[in-house]
Amino acid sequence: MGDKYVATVRFHMEGVEAELYGRIMEGKKEAGLSVPDYIKQILTEYFANKDRLDKQKEIMIQFREEMLSEMKQTFRECFSEHVFFSDAMAIEETVMAKKQDDSIKLPEQSEEIPEGALEFLNDME
Repeated sequence: MGDKYVATVRFHMEGVEAELYGRIMEGKKEAGLSVPDYIKQILTEYFANKDRLDKQKEIMIQFREEMLSEMKQTFRECFSEHVFFSDAMAIEETVMAKKQDDSIKLPEQSEEIPEGALEFLNDME
């Protein structure tokens, strides 16, 4: 035993530990293994499953983060489209309101050039 590690496990013969001990004894018989080999098998399976579950958990966390990121992006896009649409609607409503306002009228058609209309030409010289 010079190159092996030793672990000793003691069980109380009452309560949960007694039940656990009984399950180990039944399991070793069914598996056809010694108690140490059966316990090694149980521990090997436990840690393999734990590693697999840890990997699944990590994948689920990454998936969740990606989904949240996508949802946030979608929300931003929808919100900005809504804001754009709302702004466009507000502009349209303003234009429509001004069209209905009788006090705002274009000047009548005329052959004459209104006073001051060509003043910008003087500024260019």
